[in-house]
Amino acid sequence: MIREAFEFFLTPTTPLAKKYGFLYQSISLKHRYERCQKAWLPHLKNCQDLFLQTARELPQKKSVIVLGSAHLHEIPLHLLVENFEQITLVDVLHPYRHHALAKKNPRLKLITQDLSQSLEKLDDLHSLEDFHKMIEELKQKTLFHFEADLIVSGNLLSQLALLPMETLEKKIKRNLSLEEKDQICTAFAEIHLQNLQKCSGKKLVYADREVTYRSPKNEVIYQGHYPVSFEGFKKIKEWNWLLAPLKEASKEYSIEMKVEAFTS
Repeated sequence: MIREAFEFFLTPTTPLAKKYGFLYQSISLKHRYERCQKAWLPHLKNCQDLFLQTARELPQKKSVIVLGSAHLHEIPLHLLVENFEQITLVDVLHPYRHHALAKKNPRLKLITQDLSQSLEKLDDLHSLEDFHKMIEELKQKTLFHFEADLIVSGNLLSQLALLPMETLEKKIKRNLSLEEKDQICTAFAEIHLQNLQKCSGKKLVYADREVTYRSPKNEVIYQGHYPVSFEGFKKIKEWNWLLAPLKEASKEYSIEMKVEAFTS
């Protein structure tokens, strides 16, 4: 608890990121990784192998941008530094460690940005209809544009809508149905992919496409997915990721993700 409190007070953040829980989420993710590192190893190896394979095939390796960089669990910083001259990390919040490293290393740049551009609009939303109207407006905008030899979107798609949806549920004072959540998550993911396609450079995307909850007897309790269109991208691999072994998230179930990787 002392270490988490230390991280909470030292990590640079923005008012919006703090208000909507990204700082708490970031610290929780780091400590889940530390607890589940052994279970995550096959997933992390797949991510790193695909990154290295994609980097080797590039005509030049001057610059790389990682969208949703978080703690760089999937692609450690040393692999980025070894393979590219300039590294840019983009997220709504960066860990304290990355801020410290960026001050020492001119090759590392941090961009603090809400890639969904939804957070600053949430205070003005008061109904599910307002939320869908915001989504339609976001579809018409350019939310981000980057240029690099390689742009990586790492396990970000299913995360973009989570905190906005939680905020909406508090405002309308009811839980969204699974169908409503799937529709919103799909819309956020496809908006992200539309913007990513317009960026200049090779793209590499890791995305969890399916979630499975299993009982202590390994029986399937629940299985869900969101039907995102990856038109314009080429699927290169898929695998399963044991995100939360039994007793990590609950004594009643474990959580497994089906992850798919794409290039464009």
